[in-house]
This record gives sequence, C-alpha cells and structure tokens, in this order.
Amino acid sequence: MKEVLIDEYSNTKILAIPYKKPENTYNVNFVNGAFIEILGPLQKEYIVKFINSKTNRVLFENTITNNMWTQPNIKYLVKWRIEVYDKEDNSKVFEHIFNPEGKRIYIHIDSTALGDTLAWFPVIEEFRKENKCEVVCSTFHNEWFEGNYPELQFVKPGSEVNNLYGMFAIGWFYDDKKVVFDKTPIDFKKYPLQQTATEILGMKYREVKPIVNTPNKKTDIEGKYVVIAPHASAHAKYWMYPKGWQIIIDYLNSKDYKVIMLTQEPLGDDWHDSKLGGTLTGVINKTGDFPLEDRMIDIRDAEAFIGVGSGMSWLSWSLNTPTILISGFSYPYTEMQDCERIFPDNPRVCRGCFNRHWLNPGDWEWCPDYKDTPRQFECTKVIEPSQVIKSINKILNL
Repeated sequence: MKEVLIDEYSNTKILAIPYKKPENTYNVNFVNGAFIEILGPLQKEYIVKFINSKTNRVLFENTITNNMWTQPNIKYLVKWRIEVYDKEDNSKVFEHIFNPEGKRIYIHIDSTALGDTLAWFPVIEEFRKENKCEVVCSTFHNEWFEGNYPELQFVKPGSEVNNLYGMFAIGWFYDDKKVVFDKTPIDFKKYPLQQTATEILGMKYREVKPIVNTPNKKTDIEGKYVVIAPHASAHAKYWMYPKGWQIIIDYLNSKDYKVIMLTQEPLGDDWHDSKLGGTLTGVINKTGDFPLEDRMIDIRDAEAFIGVGSGMSWLSWSLNTPTILISGFSYPYTEMQDCERIFPDNPRVCRGCFNRHWLNPGDWEWCPDYKDTPRQFECTKVIEPSQVIKSINKILNL
C-alpha cells in the first residue's frame, strides 16, 4: 500500500495555479440614503467620497478601514457617484454610480392624509417608468390604486421588503417648525404639494393625476348637480365672505342645478353651521360619516365641484371633475393647477399665510398675521360670490 501511494504521488501532475491574492469587496445600496461597506481581510485605510454626479460636488467624505461602513445623512434621492481611494497612494480602487434601471426600489408615502396621498402617489409610477425599474410601494390607502397600476407591487406600510437597491420616503419632514433638509431637498411650503414627491425622487416636476379606483355604479342623484364641500380642518381654510355659500347655492338652484353638500361635518349642527354663516338651505344633505367610495361616486358624476383647501378638492381633481378651489390662506401654486382657483389678487390683502408660517393645528382661529383684529381671515372675506359665479359659468357654459 505504501508503495502504491508513493507511486501515485510521484506521478501526480503539478498544476501551475497562480496564488490568488486576497481582496476586499465593496457593497453599495441606497436604502435610506447612499451606503457603502468595505469587507475583507486586507488591512487598509480608504477615503470614501459621495459625489453629486450632476454637479460634481462632494457632499460627504469619510475615511474608513476594511470591515467598516459609511454613509451621508441625506435620505432623498441624489444621483450619487461613490468613489473609494486607497489612502496610502491615493489611487481610486472603486467607483459606483447610482443607476436604478432594472433594480428593485421601495417607495413609501409617509402620510395618511387624503390630499397628500392623491398628490404624491402618481409620481411613484412616473418614477418607475422613467427609471425602468421594479418598484415596491406602500401607502396608507393602497386600495385606492391597486389594480390600476399592474407594474407596481403594493405592500402595507411597515412590511419587510428584501433585495432592495434603494428605498425612499415621500413626506413633509420637519422638526420644531424647521424643514429637515436631510430628508427633503426643498422648503416644501414654497412649492406645489406634488413637487414634494418629484424633488425627493430626483425628478423634474410636472402635474400628473392618479388613477383612482371608484365603484362601478352611478350616483343616486337624478339630474344635473354640483357638489360643494365648504368645511375644512382649520378655520383659516374657510371661505369667509358673509353668506357666500348660500349665494352660490341659490344661484345654482336658479339655473336648475341641484347642490349636494358632502362633508363629514354635519349640516344642522349649530357650531359647524356658524362657520358658514348659518345653516345652508337649498342643498341635498349628504353630510356626516359616509364611506369614501360613496363620496367618490357623487363627485365623479357631478357637473362641478366647489371646495376649499382640503382633501376633498384633491379627490375631485383626481376624479377629473371640474374643480373650483376657493383659498386665500395658501398661494395658488400650492394646490393642483388643473382647477379654477379663486384667490385674492389684491397685494394689499393679507394672503398666503400657510406658505409663510407654520400652521398651528391646535389653534382653530389660527391667523398668524391678524388674529383677534378686524383683518382676521381677510384673505377670503374679500373673495366675492361674483368671482366664484364667474368660474361656475365658465365650467357649466352658463
């Protein structure tokens, strides 16, 4: 046996396999910001640069060793170029340029609000198409969109999603009335609501509507009608012209249009009615708690919608119903552009406080410039019914 083993060893062909030098590896992703880790046995120091490839500006630089990671604080999408240099001789040893094409990206809408969701969601689909990537998305209202976007994968908020190249959150991020610029590149109050999403996702802004699931049935209202939604979450959002809503209702009734009032705030409640100048008459009362699907049907089948700066106006816009939006507390660029916007044009009138100050949701009478003075809420007190009627006539061809 010994002789056999010696013979086999002696006749074994020696292969000239070169020695494989150990190397470090570089792992990159863009989950909650750009990230790189360097793993491996080689003891080295590296200079890591995170560069905006559009501007060629270094936004963050750090020195690490093998088996360490680093990342900048920025969480929104930047067209990153990550460069790694061997500190010993300053030679570039690795480079990665952000490219989501064909990759798996997770995008989450960080708001439960009706208007935010409707404004931001369609940008997710535009991102998928523009970048030719696989997109997983979550909203707090997936049921509004599922089925209409077959190329998107919907998951519930908080779900674990694996194998990601990148992950981004869309929202208004602020702390103590200050914008958190690590999470959004803009002071969002100075831009259209929908542009929040395009800026966070690194896209050019253009207004785009979502495709919303609506029940496959018609409204139970017979004849021509217009929907009004006069209530809102803050008194500053209301149209404050004395008896303004009643004048509009009477005008529409005189033109043989029914008027449907759709708000959660009940008609006939003294406190809520007082904010509208008294109990409105001449309306079909659909106020109170109704499923949103019922609201969708009535708005979708209406000849027009008249509202204020609220989620119901965004719903009307989404459903392609001709929309009249009355607001003085926000500048016209704030909401959707595809609407008839009624706004006080007189520069001597106080207006746009929402864009200039931080709303205090706990103060119903919030009016940061003129609270408790004769000028409180003057931004909509000066909007006359004739201005609204002019837009009504334009939409209804009266």
